[in-house]
Amino acid sequence: MRYLFTTIPGASHMLPLVPLAHAALAAGHEVLVAAGGPALTTAASAGLHTVATDDGRSLRPYEALVRRFAETDVSWNLTPGEVIEHVAGVFAEVATGMIDGLVEAVRTWNADAVVYPPPAVAGLLAARAAGIPAVLHGIGTRRPTFRPALHRLAPVAERLGVTALDEAEVEIDLSPASLETIHQDAPHQGGAAHTLPMRYVPYTGGAQLPDWAMRRGERPRVAVTLGSLRSFYSDGAGLRDIIKGTEELNVEVVLTTSGAELTALPSPLPGHVRTVDWIPLRALLTTCDAIVHHGGMGTMYAAFDAGVPQLGVPMAHDDGWANAQVPVARGAGLMLEGPKATGADVAAALRELLGEPRYRSASQEVAAEMRAMPTPAEVVGRLPGLLGAAS
Repeated sequence: MRYLFTTIPGASHMLPLVPLAHAALAAGHEVLVAAGGPALTTAASAGLHTVATDDGRSLRPYEALVRRFAETDVSWNLTPGEVIEHVAGVFAEVATGMIDGLVEAVRTWNADAVVYPPPAVAGLLAARAAGIPAVLHGIGTRRPTFRPALHRLAPVAERLGVTALDEAEVEIDLSPASLETIHQDAPHQGGAAHTLPMRYVPYTGGAQLPDWAMRRGERPRVAVTLGSLRSFYSDGAGLRDIIKGTEELNVEVVLTTSGAELTALPSPLPGHVRTVDWIPLRALLTTCDAIVHHGGMGTMYAAFDAGVPQLGVPMAHDDGWANAQVPVARGAGLMLEGPKATGADVAAALRELLGEPRYRSASQEVAAEMRAMPTPAEVVGRLPGLLGAAS
């Protein structure tokens, strides 16, 4: 089969799709990624064939959204409904910018199915325009295709001759059983004819690992990250209290910087803090005792996979705020409101996470659930039969 993968222009939305793409290639299928921006670069770096859907039009509104939420406090002044409506408008604009190139790629390459994550509504629309099956690929906690954005594309759908935008034929669900009952907003209603559970594989690319990352130190190790987007780090002001909160805990801190200039942090940094521009997160977590993060879905699931307790400190009232509540509900972590968290707050939360075994026990229970789920190779083996029956 010929699987065309697509996503919105962010690298973090491409990474969860790579294991299935690799499994499809290993099984003898053909794979093409059609996207834009960092997502396209990420796919190519993963050894996948790629094609650009547009000249950058789809990237610009996405970058503007990230900057607005990362560099201002606007998200904290919006209700959850207002945040959804704002994000829906941006994702619809992203889809509008890439849809013509995406449909052309689907048709020119003679794709048999389109694989897309929930925010990439252009994927479902392109599949329907080409008359081929669609596969909704989860990127963490289970969610349907982002309907608020899809509804805004009605004029585009009409132009493409699409009269019905029903859910994908197959949904790939990465949520282990105990997380399925946790919903950040409303329960997932489903709608796909078939749902295939699949183990989350925390792919973040390859790298030469430093020696220190291969072994535990004498003190508990805490990873601190705000994800892969440099704009979330700004000048490091959001990290200042996090670092301060670790000073009296007798821990080692590994701070990922995404290459940002963290001028707001003390210089030099305290002796217990080590910085790295970037390191594959799952490899780092192998020797960590806890992680402090921004609520990114990929980060959260990598920590679950590693069985590591989590402290969520979302810096915006966006997806990260909702995501950070999942480890709390599961008993695997704690959460603080990033902009308001003091050093004392961080110290108290980390002291509890590191001192109470129940957080690691809950984290390891989720990790065991994830390992029992079907692998990407097993899912690839089932897909052709389901998609053939649907076409």
